[in-house]
Amino acid sequence: MLRRPDIDHILRAAAVLSNHTRFVVVGTGAVIITAKHIPAAMMMTAEIDLYADGVADPEPISDLIDATIGHGSMFHRTFHYYGDGVSPGTAIMPADWRTRATEYDVPDGSAVAICPSADDIAVAKLCAGRDKDRDWLRAAFQADVANAKRVGALLRKGLPEAAPDVSELERRLAGLTATLPE
Repeated sequence: MLRRPDIDHILRAAAVLSNHTRFVVVGTGAVIITAKHIPAAMMMTAEIDLYADGVADPEPISDLIDATIGHGSMFHRTFHYYGDGVSPGTAIMPADWRTRATEYDVPDGSAVAICPSADDIAVAKLCAGRDKDRDWLRAAFQADVANAKRVGALLRKGLPEAAPDVSELERRLAGLTATLPE
C-alpha cells in the first residue's frame, strides 16, 4: 500500500537524480497525494507514474527514473515501492486537465508534483479499461473520491486521438456505475 511519505521519497529521489524539481504525477499516486480520504483499495500499488514537467523532451528523464528508481531497481528492492518514468501521453486525459490540477510541494521543498484531479485520473483509467482500473474506478465512485457525473462530462472535453471513442467510454462508465450501490 503506497502512502504519501512513500511518494515524497520517490519525488525527492527523482529530483536528486534528474536535477529537475517539477514532475507531473499521473494515476493513483496523484489521487493519494490530493485526496483527503481514500479507501485502502485505491492505494494498492507499489509505484507512482511520473514525468518531468516543463522540459521539451521528458523521455530521457523518464528513462533515468526507470533505470535508477524504477521497477526491479535497488531502490525498489530496498523500499518495496518505485517511480515509473512515463511520458505525457501515458494517461489519456482531457486537454484542459491542468486547469483542475493541484500542485503539491514535498514537505522539504525538494520537489513539486502536478497532480491531475481525481476526475481526470478517472477518465484516464476509464480509457485504459484494464481490470485493475475498473476496480479502482468502482472504489473511487463509491467513496466519492471521483464523481461519475463529472467524469461523464469530461469525456466530451477534447480527449486526445489516442482515446477510445466517446460512446465506448460512456458505455464503460455506465457499466461501472450500474454496479454501484445507491
